[in-house]
Amino acid sequence: MFLFKTTKINNTLSIFILLMLLSSCVTFRESDKGVYRNFKKEGITPQIYHENFQGKVMRYIAAKPIDNSLPTLLFVHGAPGAGENFFAYLKDEDLITKANLITVDRLGYGYSDYGNAETSIEKQAESIYAITEKYKLTNLIVVSWSFGVPIAAKMTYKYPEIKHNVMIAGAVSPEDEKFFGIAKVLRWKLTKWMFSKALKVSDKEKITHITELAKMQDDWKNIKTPITYYHGTKDRIVPYKNINFIKTNVKDSLLNAVTVKDTNHFILTKHYGMVKKELLRVIENIRE
Repeated sequence: MFLFKTTKINNTLSIFILLMLLSSCVTFRESDKGVYRNFKKEGITPQIYHENFQGKVMRYIAAKPIDNSLPTLLFVHGAPGAGENFFAYLKDEDLITKANLITVDRLGYGYSDYGNAETSIEKQAESIYAITEKYKLTNLIVVSWSFGVPIAAKMTYKYPEIKHNVMIAGAVSPEDEKFFGIAKVLRWKLTKWMFSKALKVSDKEKITHITELAKMQDDWKNIKTPITYYHGTKDRIVPYKNINFIKTNVKDSLLNAVTVKDTNHFILTKHYGMVKKELLRVIENIRE
């Protein structure tokens, strides 16, 4: 028993030290200059936009000038995170020739009112959809990951003109929300100063997430847009059980739920080819 307790304490301390090291150097954001340098290696000149949304500045990045005659892939990240989570997709030669590729820093992250948490899923959805309204984008496909998935769902419920949703490892079930005890150090007065603003924003979203998910639980049954949903069986961050919530609450005729065996939370990168293939399929279906 003593050995078990000692091991548990050592594991907790190790995680705590790792979090401190990560937070001290990782802000989960890349400056405009850094973005240009990043894409220059691929011979791409990204378009970086800073727009006002209800008094808050939002940043979003497009792989090329936005053309409203094309379909649009709009990428929504999780927590913590930023638009850069999807840079590999924005650099993809096959995707870039067929659609607008736009990735957003959600409110509170990246260069969108950084450090100020916007815990309302509805407000997050409205702020992102405002981009599509500005450019009158009609053939819209929303691609979301983790905490970004319920935001994408709220967008689709409020704006049924969205053509398709590709959702990855979504934290969508109020009953299956997973909490990590180590997160408490983000709130302690003696330790919270050690952590980046991105992690603190993420924690504030986490605290309110069950309540926010419960508010929109009925929305899922009223979604009228097709959904492709992926979840890995070995996801330790957002439990695989979330896929059952999707299957229960989304109409069968609209849902393609895909179990990705022996895969963790990072389907976005580990199964890039699978996700890309689905995006190309959806784009072609819209253009027909």
